Amino acid sequence: MTDAGASDVLIVGAGPTGCAAGIVLARAGIDVAVVDRAHFPRDKTCGDAISNDGMTLVEELGARAELERGPHAVVRRAAAIFPDGNRITRDYDPPGYIIPRYRFDDSLRHALEASGARLLQDRRVSTLRRLSGVVVGADGPDFEWSSKIVIAADGYGSVGLSALGQSAPKGQYLAVSATAYLQGVAFPDGPDTADHYFDRELPFGYGWIFPAVEGTSNVGVYQRADVYARGGRNPKELMSDFVARKAERFAGTEQVGKIRVWSLPIAPRPEPVTAPGLLLAGDAGGFVDPLSGEGIWQALYTGILAGCAARDGVLRGELSASMREQYERTCRRDVSGPSRSKALVQRALAVLVDRKLYRSRLVRSALSWGYRHRALEMTKS
Repeated sequence: MTDAGASDVLIVGAGPTGCAAGIVLARAGIDVAVVDRAHFPRDKTCGDAISNDGMTLVEELGARAELERGPHAVVRRAAAIFPDGNRITRDYDPPGYIIPRYRFDDSLRHALEASGARLLQDRRVSTLRRLSGVVVGADGPDFEWSSKIVIAADGYGSVGLSALGQSAPKGQYLAVSATAYLQGVAFPDGPDTADHYFDRELPFGYGWIFPAVEGTSNVGVYQRADVYARGGRNPKELMSDFVARKAERFAGTEQVGKIRVWSLPIAPRPEPVTAPGLLLAGDAGGFVDPLSGEGIWQALYTGILAGCAARDGVLRGELSASMREQYERTCRRDVSGPSRSKALVQRALAVLVDRKLYRSRLVRSALSWGYRHRALEMTKS
C-alpha cells in the first residue's frame, strides 16, 4: 500500500536529527510528517555516547526522563591514553551518558509522536520531487508526498545529496568505525570513566572503551577513511587488533554479538547543505566531529536549527535564500568552524603519537591543559 499525502514540512529520517526537527515544528503548530524506512524500535550501530550538552538538548526535546528511567551508564570522566600508558583525564559535571541507540532513538521517537508530528514507518524515500528547481516533496516505491519544505535527516548517503548535485562524502570527509559489545571489561580507574586510546596503529583515529550498561561495554575503533584505506586493513581487523593489544582490559571478557561497521560523514564538508526547498541536517549534512567521531549532539543541534528554519519558512510563506544562508552560517559557526580546528588537532595528535612526542613533559602539559580546559569543545560543558 502506498502512502500518499501532503504536509507543510516533510522530514526524511526519524533518527535523532529528524525527531529533533519534527518536535520543533510540531510544537510550533506546523503540519509536519516524518518518514523512515525502518520500523521502530530499531537498532543502530553507534558508540552510544551522549555528551552532557547532548543530554541538555534531549531534555529540551522531552525525552530525558524516559531515558533516565531505563538502563544507562553515567560518564563522569574521560581519559586520553597514549602508547606509553600515560593518561590525561578530565571530569564532566554534569556527566555524560552511555545509552544504547535502540533505546535512545525510540525515546526520541516517543517524544516526536507526543509532539503531534506524523510518523510514517516502513516507507523508503528514493528521490526528492522538484518543480522549477525547488524541492516540493519526495517519492519512493510505496511513498508519494508533497510538501513546501523537505528536511533531509537520513544520514550518510542522504537522498538530499543528489538534489544538491553532490555524491556521498569520501576521503578526508568520511570516517569508518567498528564496534562490538563486550561483557566483563575491566575499569581500573572506575566504572564511570570513558577511555580513549591514541595508538600508533590507529593514526587519525583512536580506540575506545566506554562504561558498561548492565555489564556490557561498547568498545570500538575510529579512523579517517582515507588513512584507513591506505592501511590495507579492514575495520573489523582493526577492532580485533585493538582488543588484542589491550589484553589487560579484556582478559576473560565475552563478546556479545558481531563486530559491526559503519560510516561517519565528518565535518567540515565544503559543499552547501541547502537548496531551494531543502535543508540537510545531522549526518546527512556531514556534521560529525572529525576528531572524536561524535555525532549525537550535532544531530540534535542541527536538527533543531533545521526545524527552526523550516518553521520560519512556513510561517513566512517561503524558505528564502536568506533563511537558507542563515541556517548554513549558523552551522558553520557552531559546528563546521570548531570541527575545522579539531581536524587540525587530529593531525597534530597523529604526529605526536607517530614520533613519540607525547613522552615530552612539555607536550604532555600542553595536552593536559587543552583537554582539561575543553579547548575547541562544542559538545561538552
